[in-house]
Amino acid sequence: MSVLGAPLVGRAQAVPLPRIAADSGKVRAAPDSAKVDSFSFKAAEPPKRDSIRKDSIKAPIARAYSPANLEIAQRSWHWDRDSIFASGALTLGDLLSVVPGVTTLTAGFLMAPQIAALHGDPGATKVYLDGVELDQLQPRNGGIADLAFLPLWTLEDVSVERSAGELRVHLRTWRVDNTTPQTRVDVLSGSDNMNLFRGWYGRRFDNGIALQFSGQQYSTLSSTNPYGDNLGVMSRIGWARGSWSVDAMTVRQSIDRQKGPRGLLFGPATSDGVPAFKGNEGTAYARIAWRDPASDGPWVQLIAATLRTAEDHSTSSTGAPAVAVPGDSVDTVRTRSEYTITGGFTRGALRLSATTRVRSVEHHAFFSSGARAEYANRFVAIGAFTEQALDLTKYSDITARFTPAEWLNIGASASRAAPGDTALGPARSSTRLEAALRFRDRWISAGLISRSAQSMLPLIEMDTSLRRFTVPAATGLTVGIRGPVWRGWELDIDGTSWNDPAPYRPQQQLHTRLWFQSWFLERFPRKNFHLAVELTNDYRTAAYLPVGKNLFGQTSRGGSIWGSMVEIRISSAVISWQYRNMAGYQYESVPGYLMPRLLNIYGVRWEFWN
Repeated sequence: MSVLGAPLVGRAQAVPLPRIAADSGKVRAAPDSAKVDSFSFKAAEPPKRDSIRKDSIKAPIARAYSPANLEIAQRSWHWDRDSIFASGALTLGDLLSVVPGVTTLTAGFLMAPQIAALHGDPGATKVYLDGVELDQLQPRNGGIADLAFLPLWTLEDVSVERSAGELRVHLRTWRVDNTTPQTRVDVLSGSDNMNLFRGWYGRRFDNGIALQFSGQQYSTLSSTNPYGDNLGVMSRIGWARGSWSVDAMTVRQSIDRQKGPRGLLFGPATSDGVPAFKGNEGTAYARIAWRDPASDGPWVQLIAATLRTAEDHSTSSTGAPAVAVPGDSVDTVRTRSEYTITGGFTRGALRLSATTRVRSVEHHAFFSSGARAEYANRFVAIGAFTEQALDLTKYSDITARFTPAEWLNIGASASRAAPGDTALGPARSSTRLEAALRFRDRWISAGLISRSAQSMLPLIEMDTSLRRFTVPAATGLTVGIRGPVWRGWELDIDGTSWNDPAPYRPQQQLHTRLWFQSWFLERFPRKNFHLAVELTNDYRTAAYLPVGKNLFGQTSRGGSIWGSMVEIRISSAVISWQYRNMAGYQYESVPGYLMPRLLNIYGVRWEFWN
């Protein structure tokens, strides 16, 4: 997407006015700004220094390592700070829903749980925040990442690493480099009585110190979806000079979610819907870093982090009791310390890195480690990754892209996971083979996916009766088209079709996006106007949840869902309007949970440089 939210720092050029001499009343012309007088060819007096203090850019606060892009057809599932908000995504689940092979499973709108399942496996998604792996401490999640409450608004960068067997999402939090204070305000409103407010403030000082504060508050009210309110805050204090950086960051949010009804589409509401939850979650870390992972040479980062989740059994904001997921721990506060040592070396096309994590779990230390190697040149790009996870599962994968000609890309990926505990099921493997051909600036791609039989984690946050189950091996086909259509309009299509349906995985999925964007530079050469328009369609067949030994015991209703978005930027303000499910189609993402109809979201993002 375009950089719709990029700040425009405009400075008006001061024009010197004539000065009136006090003694004679005559007008004295201002000195010529030219260095050489055009008549006498003598050097003119240098202009006086501007009394306004100039902005300066300081050495950046450290950033986490980001893997190389190994996608074919010039695809890149990467969003910088501006394109995150320009995408229209309100949650991380919204953002990842466009990644090929990802099925987003949700029970409603903003406050509902959101799960990203890669090729039908919700446990294959791992999330890293500034290099800290975000373990799932919440008992209500059952070990599966709930993307609804991962704070998207705190980020400046999202990068997706899509191997054959895992989806690794690398998040980087917002940083500032300028000594001029940066302020931004977002205000959004919409259907389901949604109101959302965001605010940011950050600046660097002359001595290299960084100071940042930001916050987000939103609330929704609905009779057919989980609803409630959320308040989050983020702060950072740090210092950077030369190759060294030290910073401390904390993000915390309070959550008050009401129980979500279930069974509204095909029958009466049942009592096994999304449980209510009232509590808070947070992540905090202190980091010391030497050199940048993207620069040539060695680099090292040391991070001490704390993950925390707490459940409040008191009444919610509406007076209803905040009921926990059955089987929750008696201890309603869970914390985990995670100490990370990561470093690497870069030399030209070669990048090497290694990571060791030490976690404190119930007063015992657990070690996990991993390593990565990447190499890229004009003809080949290859990446290899290996890791032993906290549960002793050994992951390994290799992904490569070959470019024998400028118009031809060939991609391949293979993954294997060997659990250290037999209760987690047998070893599993996955492969993906793709090819893309460029024809008249349009890329056309096709691929083949294969997965072995594997044990699946249950979505207990959406159905507490579910238990771990095994799905058989499967193969699937992928197709893709991307490129220009007409007069600046672009088209992106990604589809997947499996030989058989399976729980969490519709048999067919197709995502289509028709979009246009332009700065209209011939009319607005200073880039103070931008227009972005897009029309989307998401098609999927029915999804399933197992009941006992029957893998297809619960069936959702799929459909073809249309959406649109318009964003207009004027100077540093962006006005946006989204229209989701604009045809008002009744459908479900997870069996039993009716998705919203005719969902409007509109608002403004406004950035200031003081």
